[in-house]
Amino acid sequence: MASLPSYQDAISPDWLPLVAPYISPKDYPALCGVNHRYWDVFAPRIWSRIPRSDIVTGLDDAEHDLDWLMNSVFNGVSRLRSETLSLVRVFDARSIRGTYSLSMGVNLNTSLKNAVKFLPNLICILIDGHEDLDPSESFAEVGHRIQLLTMAGCPVSLSNKFINTLRGIVYLDLSYTSGSLRPLFQDDVLPELRLLKIQGKEVDDTTVENLTARFGTRLWSLDLSNNKLTDQALDSIGAHCFRPANPPPDANFDVEGKLEFGCTIPDFGTWIRIVESEWSASFSHPNRHFVDAPLYDLHDTLPQECASKRLDGKFPVKSDAADAVCRGLQGEDPYFPPASFQALPGLTHLNVSGNRVSALGVMKLLTLCRGRLEQFSCDSMMLVPPLKGTMAAVWWPKAAKLYGFYATHTLRPVLSSNLQVVKLHHSVVTQIPTLELEGFSSMACLHIAENILLPRAEMAFPEPFVPDMNPRITSLTLTHIPRRSSGPLINRLISFLKLLSAQERALFDLSSRRGPSVLAGLRHFRLEFEQDAYEGDAYTAGEIDAEELLNSGDKGFSFFDDEASGRPRPVRELATSPPHKRDQTEFSVSQREQDLETDYLDIDVWVDGKSTRVQVWVGSASNESSNPMLRDYRELALHYKVHDRIGPASPAQIRAGVPCSALVFHTAWCMAIMPCRHRSAAIREPTRVELDTMKDVLSELKQFRLQGRAKYLKLQGESASGTCPPGPPHGFWLGKLEVSTHQRAALRSKTADYWR
Repeated sequence: MASLPSYQDAISPDWLPLVAPYISPKDYPALCGVNHRYWDVFAPRIWSRIPRSDIVTGLDDAEHDLDWLMNSVFNGVSRLRSETLSLVRVFDARSIRGTYSLSMGVNLNTSLKNAVKFLPNLICILIDGHEDLDPSESFAEVGHRIQLLTMAGCPVSLSNKFINTLRGIVYLDLSYTSGSLRPLFQDDVLPELRLLKIQGKEVDDTTVENLTARFGTRLWSLDLSNNKLTDQALDSIGAHCFRPANPPPDANFDVEGKLEFGCTIPDFGTWIRIVESEWSASFSHPNRHFVDAPLYDLHDTLPQECASKRLDGKFPVKSDAADAVCRGLQGEDPYFPPASFQALPGLTHLNVSGNRVSALGVMKLLTLCRGRLEQFSCDSMMLVPPLKGTMAAVWWPKAAKLYGFYATHTLRPVLSSNLQVVKLHHSVVTQIPTLELEGFSSMACLHIAENILLPRAEMAFPEPFVPDMNPRITSLTLTHIPRRSSGPLINRLISFLKLLSAQERALFDLSSRRGPSVLAGLRHFRLEFEQDAYEGDAYTAGEIDAEELLNSGDKGFSFFDDEASGRPRPVRELATSPPHKRDQTEFSVSQREQDLETDYLDIDVWVDGKSTRVQVWVGSASNESSNPMLRDYRELALHYKVHDRIGPASPAQIRAGVPCSALVFHTAWCMAIMPCRHRSAAIREPTRVELDTMKDVLSELKQFRLQGRAKYLKLQGESASGTCPPGPPHGFWLGKLEVSTHQRAALRSKTADYWR
């Protein structure tokens, strides 16, 4: 169902365009025959995008789609009126199924090439996954006017000659295609390109360095997911793709705090410290939900979405999805004119999911971009960069991997004022890292992460993300969520849903009375679960209807019914690797340093081309303490010499005990979440009894949602007006909650020439 008409549409003197969205597409052909006025309204709805067999002809048989395309569209183009052909703006073959056969006569690419000659206004081409279509052959003569080309999964590569014809291309998707990206590095190629998607191309750091240096701030959307990137690629993006940020105004200091800038060092970037106001640290200022007051500039003639400045928070995010951009380029987007998709705001949309980046690299990028990003996706990140070949590798458990993101301060408006759509590892909310230990089952790793690592993560970063930390964020996706929990994961997800309900009520109360415009708040919350780790499960996670699980009243699933209570497994321990022989001298020297009664360590850093000595906090010498995480941080800094990523303490680290003006070793701080001190280094595998008590997270969330919905409906029925405000006492969040129980399989090339 189409949305309700706007006020401007409702007062239009012509009623026909107003009712057109509510009419069945199957009636369009008949309505076009009424008169010229009806043809002007309904003919573009039929012919703006071809093929439209699914909605106009009602063909449901997938085997006939390609026949329909060849016989009804391509072969009939030359017989259509020029007025009709001029309406065609989009060629979308993504829904076309079936394969080309010799019985169809003329070659498919030749037929398409002959057909597009008669389409003078064709600007968008979408052929994802088609093996039979080669754009270099089919669209060579019209390449100069194409503005959008998406060919994800096509086993063909673009020739240098064809790339050079795409002078007007705005959106280009080459994901999972064969062939090299070298044609993109030519001089004066693709001058109008603004959105580039190159998923699954085995892109490495060097390629990203060349790519970002080549396009610079011309791109506003870049999708590099499922490649081979490390933190070095993030550094290249930060150095080349963002427009210079204006100095942040102090007008929002009371609500958000302000930034204090220091020097710049290579591995951390610019030292930026958040200076808190009386209210900002608690995210409780009464004005935190209001949009920014307008800024008036006599010399500012650009629309707000094109300007390189802080947005007011009320403007929606411009989508970089192919269909949305296609509509926008045709002038069908209600918020953004076609020119905005060709504007040069610098990078605002970035997707680096499925790579080898670290949480520290992501923190550096979000800090240095200073609010330029509006949409950011990174579904998983190592907690620290690879440690192989360093002294820290001796301390870190052998064959252990830890994933998570705890730099929640980078999501605050003071640093990310324009950020509205976020996709991150679930630890940003739950504080529970993802643990991989060789020789331990997935269930055992989940149990260890919740019961051993979580308390230490809370000590290191006692500040999870909450909705009011940044009310400008409208969509949040949490990834890699385990299906099993011994309790903490369930409690934290439920607590977050309660906070969403409380934010919803606060926004409702503000918008119900006269005053400044109010932010939308977080309205879309998506949970992406991993496959169920329980080995005895008779079902697969993909066979479970997650929406039904959250919204129905049926009995929840149980995967333990057929399990006999066996005897506990033998307890195994994971210990640190013994120090290599060549490191003994280094350890004995650093041990003397550790015995010194000092809270700070003098370190030489490279600043502005010269060596400068700074003092870095290593923990209290007098505190042998109560906090094992701080004790391990001190040992890592003094004994193992983990001295990289020096930077100001974050608000969470200050709450954890770091002096407010101190510098810390951020890599050592993150490593201290893993309890691997050599004096008592052991992680015990949980028993089978402990694992069998772990609950299904989806079932528990379902029960919570059912209870909240029942309270909401009861209060709604008892109300005289038949309405019930959001929030307490029912606590049922009315926003859009989505659940995915399987990760989308990566589109991998089936051929041996998968880009090298």
